[in-house]
Amino acid sequence: MIGLGTVDTFVDLTINAKEEIKRQLELSKDREAGVRIQVILDRYSGFIFDLEFDKIRENDYKVLIDGIPVITDKSYLEYVRGMKIDFDGSIPAFSLINEKPTYNCVPGSKYECPSCNLYEEQIID
Repeated sequence: MIGLGTVDTFVDLTINAKEEIKRQLELSKDREAGVRIQVILDRYSGFIFDLEFDKIRENDYKVLIDGIPVITDKSYLEYVRGMKIDFDGSIPAFSLINEKPTYNCVPGSKYECPSCNLYEEQIID
């Protein structure tokens, strides 16, 4: 495991996200579980990010953020680094947003890169 202070900010968990993740981990019967960030490449909309509760695997990167094990496959680090994870209890749902991604946009995807203006819709008067 790599200490958070030795690398660039991995992910930012909001207070609401921390509380909900801790609550769900406490409900889990698996005491070795952590929150896993999944990355899926969709050829139509770009990258899709998702959370699941899972054990660490062989090729994983893991950090502890306020005692919460946050896990992702090492091959996803480029896509996950700098991500903000929030939880909205009124929905209830997690949101995973990377406003300053270090990766390139997927050609043809206007949803993949929230800070990229290449795919902004043009309004013509």
